[in-house]
Amino acid sequence: MADRFPEITSVEEFIRLRESEEPAEYNRSAWAALPLAVWWELVRNHPEMRFWAAHNRTVPSEILAELIRDSDWRVRDRVASKRNCPPELLERLVDDPHDAVRRIVAGHPRSPRSTVARLVDDPWPVIAQEARARLANWPSAESSEPS
Repeated sequence: MADRFPEITSVEEFIRLRESEEPAEYNRSAWAALPLAVWWELVRNHPEMRFWAAHNRTVPSEILAELIRDSDWRVRDRVASKRNCPPELLERLVDDPHDAVRRIVAGHPRSPRSTVARLVDDPWPVIAQEARARLANWPSAESSEPS
């Protein structure tokens, strides 16, 4: 679907599309690709847009790696929620101070087994229970994954 949307070529264009009330424009801000230099300018100079950068379906992994360091838990939550979030980023989020982020890590299909195992004693019982249930149902083919 991302191929249907023309590339966004500037930070100003991304912000205009994101703030638009036109569904086609708003959707383009969530689906269209941006050149890497524009991504960096967006996340470095427009902190108010970092959540929306994480929301974009084409955001590169190096930008996601920057976004997981954001002080706003909602930005980190959005990164962890991405279906294609790299396992190494989920591993870095396992000790996140916000319960919502750790809960996503516990249940994310791309979280490494060793990462999920670190959450079995989480202070929030919901996360610990989810991690234990996930480990109990871990596919045996993946149980030999290096920790």
